[in-house]
Amino acid sequence: MVGTKEIAFKKGIISYKSEGHGPAIVFLHGFMESSRIWRSFSEKLSSKFKVFRINLPGHGKSSVQGDNHSMEMMAEAVKTVLEAESIPKAMLVGHSMGGYVSLAFAERYPEAVSALVMFNSICFADTKEKKIDRDRAIKAADAHKMKYITSVIPNLFFERSGVKASKKIFKMVKIASKQPKEGIHAALAGMRDRTDRSEILKNATFPVMILAGHDDMLITLEKSKEMAALNPKAQFVVLDECAHLAFIEQKKESLKAVQTFALQKIL
Repeated sequence: MVGTKEIAFKKGIISYKSEGHGPAIVFLHGFMESSRIWRSFSEKLSSKFKVFRINLPGHGKSSVQGDNHSMEMMAEAVKTVLEAESIPKAMLVGHSMGGYVSLAFAERYPEAVSALVMFNSICFADTKEKKIDRDRAIKAADAHKMKYITSVIPNLFFERSGVKASKKIFKMVKIASKQPKEGIHAALAGMRDRTDRSEILKNATFPVMILAGHDDMLITLEKSKEMAALNPKAQFVVLDECAHLAFIEQKKESLKAVQTFALQKIL
């Protein structure tokens, strides 16, 4: 049975879901997403693992915590959940921004990481040009949240036309629309200001897997290859006909990859 919980964190609450028994796996969603994206992953993995789906600050029902959600602060939110649940160590699966948070968590609490999956994510800091893009995005989201959301989300997909694609796009727009614009602003600022964590990935003492979309326009295949080269022991999986949302466009393949990795590394 899925349990939905809320716990106090700083000036508000963190909401999360948990189910199953066994070694812990924590799923962390990306920007303008929520714990909902991991539902099918949790249903499959909870037969052998204790699965947590955490809504990061400003997402889902978790409170906005100011105008800049640093990756470190969000990592602290994750640690708060694990401590409340008496979980000493967990495998982290982070999509996009969730991957940034996972690396910040690994930097601050290395003893609490049993394994790491970077899911359409990257260890490098924003370039100067990307930081400028983040500032533009903040202004756009502040001015008109829904216009911003509907302009961004279609570009996250490999397949962007047709009825099937439209349904997938609408689903993600619906999830994003529930996020307050203050949460969007804070997440963009936090991603803009995050530090390079190449060394954390390079020197990881825990197993690492990198899942990349072959046609991801946000995190290019070249950048993913560059990241994978930092840690020769890391498993590197490239998903074809897939952009930034592998958990939707290649759900079966990405779920299989995460499940196999978990069974091999933490069970």
